[in-house]
Amino acid sequence: MKTATALPAPALSYKPRVKKFLIRGIIYLTSDKFSIFVGVIAALMSYIGVLLDDNHIIGYGGIAFLVGFTPWAMRETARDIRQDKLGLNNDKW
Repeated sequence: MKTATALPAPALSYKPRVKKFLIRGIIYLTSDKFSIFVGVIAALMSYIGVLLDDNHIIGYGGIAFLVGFTPWAMRETARDIRQDKLGLNNDKW
């Protein structure tokens, strides 16, 4: 029988370029839970603006909606572009 030996992994001699908290923040901002949270908050703000007949609150609800869904939209767009480059998404119209 042949035996295999594993080589030990070298220790990192450099600091990682991306911080763990930054990665976790990006993952959280593009998650479904955050999208649901933003959607509910924006809907409540717009509803309260309609009840109070205040156009500024309605506008802030719309801005909150756009700002909250922008990270998710950018992530989905980047994913689609990567898949098109790899040839994984070859749907013909």
